[in-house]
Amino acid sequence: MYMKKQKTLHYFTKLLIDFMFYSGIVVCVLVPLIIYRLIPCTLMAEGVRLHMMVVLILSGIAAVYILGTLRGIFKTLLNANPFTLENVYALRKMAAAAFVISVLYTVKFWFWFTLATAIIVLVFTIAGLFSLVLADVFQQAVQYKEENDLTV
Repeated sequence: MYMKKQKTLHYFTKLLIDFMFYSGIVVCVLVPLIIYRLIPCTLMAEGVRLHMMVVLILSGIAAVYILGTLRGIFKTLLNANPFTLENVYALRKMAAAAFVISVLYTVKFWFWFTLATAIIVLVFTIAGLFSLVLADVFQQAVQYKEENDLTV
């Protein structure tokens, strides 16, 4: 019963990640339309629009990259053994993408500071550090698995 619940949770999570991945691509493509057509000039100064669009598109691309990498990790979780060197590298790449988002929003401080910006920097810095730690844990698990496979 427990394994069935866990498999159901994994498939639900994979569907959610797939949805966020594809909707993230759509949102990245629509950012210029949203910034220049849907947001009134009274809410955003003209000089800020271009900067904001660049930050949103670049951070959106990094977020979609993170989601795409997560999709690959979930395939190994659902189909085989998740403790592979490919997943270690994937987690490190996810960390780099999270740090890119942190840097982008740190730069954003200079032209438009909000509390949400500070929270985004904090969350993605922690996510990047967490991904690096998780990559090290996965690497250790890969080494243990390889040692165990050699002794059998």
